[in-house]
Formats: sequence, C-alpha cells, structure tokens
Amino acid sequence: MQQDTTNGMSCTSEAVNQSINSREQDQMLTEEEIDAFIESEQRAAREGNNADCNSRYTPQLGMEFESREDAHHFFHFYGFLAGFEIVNTHTSRTTDKKRNNEIFKVEMKCQSYGKARKKKTKGDVEEVIDIQTKKKDKGPMRKTNVQIKTDCPVVMVVKEEKGKWKVIRLELDHNHPLDLGNRQQLFSGHKYMSEMEKELIRTLNDNNIPTRKMISILSYLRGGVTALPYKKKDVANFRTKLNRTITGSDMKQALDYFREKKAKDPSFFYKFDVDENLRVKNIFWRDADSMKYYAEYGDCVSFDTTYMTNKYNLPFAPFVGVTGHGHTCFFACAFICDETIETFKWLFEAFIEGMGGKHPMTIITDQDAAMKAAIEQVFLDTKHRNCLFHIKKMLQQKFEMLCKQ
Repeated sequence: MQQDTTNGMSCTSEAVNQSINSREQDQMLTEEEIDAFIESEQRAAREGNNADCNSRYTPQLGMEFESREDAHHFFHFYGFLAGFEIVNTHTSRTTDKKRNNEIFKVEMKCQSYGKARKKKTKGDVEEVIDIQTKKKDKGPMRKTNVQIKTDCPVVMVVKEEKGKWKVIRLELDHNHPLDLGNRQQLFSGHKYMSEMEKELIRTLNDNNIPTRKMISILSYLRGGVTALPYKKKDVANFRTKLNRTITGSDMKQALDYFREKKAKDPSFFYKFDVDENLRVKNIFWRDADSMKYYAEYGDCVSFDTTYMTNKYNLPFAPFVGVTGHGHTCFFACAFICDETIETFKWLFEAFIEGMGGKHPMTIITDQDAAMKAAIEQVFLDTKHRNCLFHIKKMLQQKFEMLCKQ
C-alpha cells in the first residue's frame, strides 16, 4: 500500500444533512437540540470526557457511512457542534492498478494535533511556550488566527470495507478547552449546504431575492441561525458561482428551453440566426396563443425596438397588436444584435415564416431608416405608417430647440 500525508483543512461544500441522513432519514437539527448538545459537551468536559456517547451527532466506533464524504462531513459537523476544527492528516491509497490509486483509508484529527511550539533560551534550554495561559502586562492579547498546538489526541479513522466506510479508530478526549462560543468564526470556511438548499438558493437567485433574505429563509428551515453552519458570504459566493455558470451557458439553456417548449407544443416556433463563427446573433420566437391572436387580429401590427433594459443590452423587438376589445395582444418577439437593414430583413422574414406566411395589412413603426428599408423589401403589400407617439415626441423636441434659439 502507498500512503501519503496531507496537511490543512479539506472541507467541501456538500451538506452535513446528507451525512446525518445517511444514518437517520428525515431528522432535522433544531436550535434546542444544539443547546442540549452543547450543554452535554460542557458537562462531559468538566467530568474529563469531551464526548457525549449518547448523542446521535457524536461519532461511534464501528459506525458506517455510505461514502468517504459522508464520514468527512459528519466528523466536521461534530466538531462544529463541539467547538473544535477538523483537519485531514493522513490518507492511504491502494496500489492496485484496477482501483486506479483510490483512497481506502482517511485519518482526521483535531486542529490542535501536533507538538506545541518551542523556543530556545539563552542557555540553549528549550521551554514550551503556552500561549493560551500566558499573561501579558500590556493589556489583552490581540486576536490571531494562529492555531495552538497541544498534541491533542482526538482522532477518527475511517476505512472502506465492502463498499461502506467504517470507523475503525476513534478518540474524542481533548486536552485543551473547546471554543463553544466562537463557532461562526472558527468555521467560516465550512459550507454545509445540502443539495436541497443549493436548489433553493438557485430558485431564489433566479427571482432576484437578496442574500440577507436568503439567509433568513435558510436559517428558518434549519431551525435557527445557530443551526446554519455557513455565513452570508458563503451564500453570496455560491450565487456568484451560479451567475458565472449561467453567463457561460445561457445560450445553451435558451436553446434547451425552446426545444423543450417545441416538444410539449408542436405549434411553438423559434428561429436562430448565427454568424460565420456559428455564434448566435438574433433569436425569434412565438407561442401557440400568439398564432391564434395573429389569425384574428393580425391586420395591424405595431413594431418597436426601443426597449433595451435587459442585462445583455440588446434591442428587444416585440410584435404587438390590438384585440377587438381594445386590449393589447402579443404576437411574437426577438432579441437582435443590431438595428441594420440585414438584421431587420432576417427578423421580418422569420416573422412571416412563424405566422404561416400571412402578411399584415399595416405595420406601425418609429421613424427608423433601416427599419423602413427592410419593410419595403419584405412586406411588399403592407402599408407602413409611422407611430403617432414618435411623431409627437419628435415635434416636441424640434419645437423646444426652436424656442431655445
């Protein structure tokens, strides 16, 4: 067997609930349970034992887990509750080529494992510097992230046996005080997010819910703020990761969405326009209801591209009509890369194709030269009229300029 040693904390962003549920399904940690656990840990520490063997969150010798990650997260969560940090100190890998150098044994210890720091005196006599109990005359000691080594014996070793990860060695007696009141500071890097919580954050992020409100919702579901083993910054970082993923694959998601709509409703229509590098330039789509509206009220169509408040800063081009009751109806829409004659020609041709070849009798637009030229080339028998709103707006601007002169 080949063995290698690793230092430093190794904590992934999987949820501690997954590790707990591997033994007991549908059990949710409440704030009262945390308080009871902490009280029992403090009582056991006063009696000389730091572990409460009756707690379902305390590791037991012979305990089995479905995976190495489950064992890892369970021991981390135990440390989170008890008030000490966990570090992976040793891993063992198989030398069997068939298993591809897989890890089969992991050793986890308290962060205070290892010998205490020593300092040589003038007489070359080494003495241990006990930083925790050392007093200073110049006021209180400043806060530091330096980990104090006390040669703590706490350790948990898990080994893979018949597809399960079993606890084969366990020691839970600490030789130093536990920091029960500073869990959030100690475990700022621990992100115990379950898959359900990640999906919830994804849903809330899609609906632009602020991070602070996400924390309130997640802490309520967990049973209180003390039961939430991650911070606002962790949720914000996960949201950033989600946004980066969406930004890099947004066009693929749009295409998948259109394909799914088409599979559910064959009358749904969409069309993409790509450049010479096969990058999407323009997107056009319309649904089945829009087709019905256009068949009834498509004699007059209003078209405009002035709405550009989307995050891509692209012109949004809706085709709009009016029903027999005077209500606005939506025929189709598109995102276009620019407002040139070629782009408008592609868009109008896609509109005719999506509407079964029916041309409108009248189309109302603003006073855009490129739009006018494209209409003359595509809508041959359609009457083109300028929008009264734009005419009044232009008149107002012109008269204001004249008045200023």
